[in-house]
Amino acid sequence: MFYLKLKKFSIFLILIFLSLYQYSYADDIKDYEIEGFSIGESLLEHASREYILKEIEENKPVYNYLNNDFGEVYLYGKFKEYEMVSFFVKPNDKYFTIYSIAGMISYDDKFNQCLTKQQEIEKEFDKTYKNIRKEKSTNKFQWDPTGESISQNISFILKSGDNLMVNCSKYKKSLKIENNWQDGLQIFLNTKEVTEWFSNRIK
Repeated sequence: MFYLKLKKFSIFLILIFLSLYQYSYADDIKDYEIEGFSIGESLLEHASREYILKEIEENKPVYNYLNNDFGEVYLYGKFKEYEMVSFFVKPNDKYFTIYSIAGMISYDDKFNQCLTKQQEIEKEFDKTYKNIRKEKSTNKFQWDPTGESISQNISFILKSGDNLMVNCSKYKKSLKIENNWQDGLQIFLNTKEVTEWFSNRIK
């Protein structure tokens, strides 16, 4: 479920985890990049103020159960590896500092290939983060009572509270046809502040 459909769906994946790669050791989420984007930089280096504000407004209904501390912005283009990249920024921040980054790749009807890619990324994370908590889980989506729609997840939680996550999701065929969804892989870089913002939903 990529492109427009993913805008409304990636939220479910983030909530499940509450919650790139690099070859040198590091313990700061800011040391990582996805398609040249990194946490802490200004999104204005990559998009106009008008586009950012338009995206925040367009995606606002997806997060109407939360306060307006953050807004989501999607960028589409000819990236090296990912088909789409999204960001969370603060709407009232004149610099639009990036607090979260996600990269998405479609693996429709290729779940095993997705898992292989996930394992490659996991190995790179393992090289970089030596003393970090790693969690693995398989989740079934509540809205699919058949249990055929699942997400295979790996999360790396830093001492700072920031986290990195990579997941592979596949959906029941009838749901994919009905909603124009696609199976795929997603990578998230989330600051502690964004994770806590999401967690307010379940308090």
